Amino acid sequence: MLKISELKEERSRTIYYVDEFGDRVRDVEEYITNYRIKTVKTAPRFGHFFVDSIFFQVLIISFQFLIGFFSLILDGIGISTIYIQYYGSLFLLLGYPLMYFICEFYWQQTPGKFLTGNVVIDEYGNKPNLKQIAARSIFRLIPFDALSCLGDDYSYGWHDRWSQTYVVPKEELLKIKQLQKEQMNNPV
Repeated sequence: MLKISELKEERSRTIYYVDEFGDRVRDVEEYITNYRIKTVKTAPRFGHFFVDSIFFQVLIISFQFLIGFFSLILDGIGISTIYIQYYGSLFLLLGYPLMYFICEFYWQQTPGKFLTGNVVIDEYGNKPNLKQIAARSIFRLIPFDALSCLGDDYSYGWHDRWSQTYVVPKEELLKIKQLQKEQMNNPV
């Protein structure tokens, strides 16, 4: 299987030359170059972050409600609630990377990516492995990681770069798969 970075595509460009009469002539030249992966742009990435943050807050509020409810029940029958509060606090610390890990491991999408029709893929266009998903989830904890997705047209943040993954629209994934299939059968 070809890596995404090894894919080629045919493009055309305008060239100018001077003909035998001294006139400037415009022509089109075909050439083969590396395929540029069209990752998700900056604005949708911000949308993913926003929707995922809201989803996480709803999870936290629900979890805190359950912790409070069980604390009241257990306190009423004389069981110490210190353990429940301890594990609840631990969940709050690990919940953010855990939410990303679970969503991207099982579905290749978080709630924000699901709404926009984007998926996480590895350098071969497949579902990322366990190590890559874990790395993505942990790297999100680095301060200002969300700002690393700002920049040029196609966003490629730190957590993408360091885990060797990409966030692409589903249409782009289909195009990548088609190019891989064509170039495996007929190398360029």
